[in-house]
Amino acid sequence: MNLLVTTSHSVLRVDGGSGAFEPVHRGLGLYFGIATDGERYYVAARGRMVSSVVPPEEESGRILVFDRALRLTGEITAPFALRDLHEILWDRGRLWITCSFDNMIAVHDTATGAWERWLPLGVPAEPPLDVNHLNSLALRDGRLFMVAHNFGASELLEFDPASRELLARSPLGMCSHNIRWSPAGVPYTCSSAEGALLATDGWRVEVGGFPRGMAQHETETYVGISEVAERKDRDLSTGGILVLDAQWRPRRTLHLEGEGLVLELHVLP
Repeated sequence: MNLLVTTSHSVLRVDGGSGAFEPVHRGLGLYFGIATDGERYYVAARGRMVSSVVPPEEESGRILVFDRALRLTGEITAPFALRDLHEILWDRGRLWITCSFDNMIAVHDTATGAWERWLPLGVPAEPPLDVNHLNSLALRDGRLFMVAHNFGASELLEFDPASRELLARSPLGMCSHNIRWSPAGVPYTCSSAEGALLATDGWRVEVGGFPRGMAQHETETYVGISEVAERKDRDLSTGGILVLDAQWRPRRTLHLEGEGLVLELHVLP
């Protein structure tokens, strides 16, 4: 089983057993969200690294498009800046793209090429715009879920994707990333600042480090673990992937030497 993994400066294909990895793409700064429509893979590329001297307000990211063989076939750019790209989501011909710097979700129709800016929690009263650090997206049972990181006590937000109405919000972790569901249908996240996975019903597993990015395959769960480091040192740190069994016990760690932060994981067919 192989994983597609994004890091501080690479898109990697990683062997989920041995941990051997090879680069799929490099050279466009930090890479983050991964989505697929079944035929293509969409990967967010920020165009700058965490340690870059380029100011974040000058950042303008893009979405890279790869075929099933992970060959780059194109890229998608917006008529406005995509800043601080985090998770992306594909659903029925649309890409939903978190742009944390602007507290914004960019919505792109891949058939017509149309773009839309959506501010789920309204326009911030004053700069900085990144009030909630919206960073994660998921669809389930006709609802769109989102993580508001909030630079501290985080929230799980629930929207009607058609009307964009906010239906519910509840606390979920500290500086959280990702939304997944347990077999019982309970949402859980990486509570990154606590080095733990935790769910809305109180379930919790300690994993250490700075967890972010999760994928599941059969009885195993893969969790990206980054070193806790100063911002200037993060891009060349050594991240890894912690592999947990069906009882959430650690089985092995896959080390990604020199690849920096681990941002997102996706199981390849």
